[in-house]
Amino acid sequence: MLTSKKFLVNNLPDKALERLKKILLTVNPDEEWKVHELIGVAFHDLCDAEGAVQASLNAAKTDTILRDQRRHFSNYLFALHYLNIDAEFLFENEKIYNSLYRDTEIFPEKIFSNKKIHVAYIAPNFLDSSAARFYEPLLTSYDREKFYVTAWSLSNLEDEFTKKIRKNVDKYFDVSEISFEEIAQKIRDNDADIFFDLGGHTEGGETLQIAAYKPARIQISGIGYFDTTGLDAIDFYITDNFLVNGCEKYFTEKILTMENIFSFKPNEKMIQSKNNLKQINHENFTFGCLNNFMKITDEYLICVKKILDSVPNSKMIFRDTTPLKSRQIALTEKIKFADIPINRVEIFCGRDDFFDDYAQIDLILDTFPYTGGMMTALAIYMDVPVLNLCGKIHSQRLGADMLRIADLKNFIVTNVDDYINFAINFSKNPVKISSSKNLFDTKNFVTNFYNLLEEVINFD
Repeated sequence: MLTSKKFLVNNLPDKALERLKKILLTVNPDEEWKVHELIGVAFHDLCDAEGAVQASLNAAKTDTILRDQRRHFSNYLFALHYLNIDAEFLFENEKIYNSLYRDTEIFPEKIFSNKKIHVAYIAPNFLDSSAARFYEPLLTSYDREKFYVTAWSLSNLEDEFTKKIRKNVDKYFDVSEISFEEIAQKIRDNDADIFFDLGGHTEGGETLQIAAYKPARIQISGIGYFDTTGLDAIDFYITDNFLVNGCEKYFTEKILTMENIFSFKPNEKMIQSKNNLKQINHENFTFGCLNNFMKITDEYLICVKKILDSVPNSKMIFRDTTPLKSRQIALTEKIKFADIPINRVEIFCGRDDFFDDYAQIDLILDTFPYTGGMMTALAIYMDVPVLNLCGKIHSQRLGADMLRIADLKNFIVTNVDDYINFAINFSKNPVKISSSKNLFDTKNFVTNFYNLLEEVINFD
């Protein structure tokens, strides 16, 4: 497997995959899960969502260590969202995940008498990220007279955002070197009233393995993860009514709703980029997609082809969220297979300074069923319109919800035909967007969020 790992390190996933498939034929059963895990990495580097889903499931089935089974199954549940799945199937798999905790002994209930409500936020890390742009104000702008906030990081990696969180919360804990049970005990010993999970099934669901011990009286998820966790130990999930859309039955948690669950806070680089952004005069109408290439489905590419065919001389810009050349090559092959003229598209690897792309794009074609999150909010912030195909289940309505909050509901459609027709018609009569400030109103968002937490504490 060492050679396969070298291939992956050198961004040669196709060669790694070929070798790993051969290894599967002779590998020791105790080592089989390791091969499936590496196959999952290869499929990720080839932006093959179906392959990544199956590899994660195979790893979960063949691993014999419970902690690692949970990790693989979390990766599987996360990857399922790239596919066009129905809510019932996803929910059944969430219940399977919960069964992996059937032997976990939760801590005895403990009632605290804190003068302030102690909210313990836990995340795989506190690095600047897509999720961080939505939860930063909760850890930096809360009412310190009423709340005591701690941050618990499962990583010792730090950046400028980490330093900002360290500076603003009441206490910051790096718990990267101790076990999940020890972390849970430490949170309990620090008298946390509310355990707030910002991770969900991201990063292998590590935060959920801590939540399973029930270190706090009340445990909540949301903001950092876009769907039910499936874990009985999580009591509540915070969202809004637009996202839920009557799908409460597909959540294991009780639903708490705010008027708006999203509030986007741009970082300094985004602010500077917007201030320095100079609109490029381009002759031809330009569509764009700046989402993770894993989100680009065959059905999405069919729509892109129909749109480009109907808008003469238009072009499409794709930019990935990773710098992997292999994914650029893989998408190029998918586009050729979809019979989209390669001279009508530009395909780029991800890079940190991608903000100048917004000056070239007239309309973002949001991916579906897995829509943009931060990329949708950032486009709105950069005054670039986003066309969204809104799904029926919670995880497929994120982009539409952001457009709703920004008073841009006219850019939301509910079927493929309307998606195609809207893009074509907009290219003929483009208009500048005028979004409200609601999506960027962090002050009211923080107030409403903590008012809700206070209600939960008092009600409980």
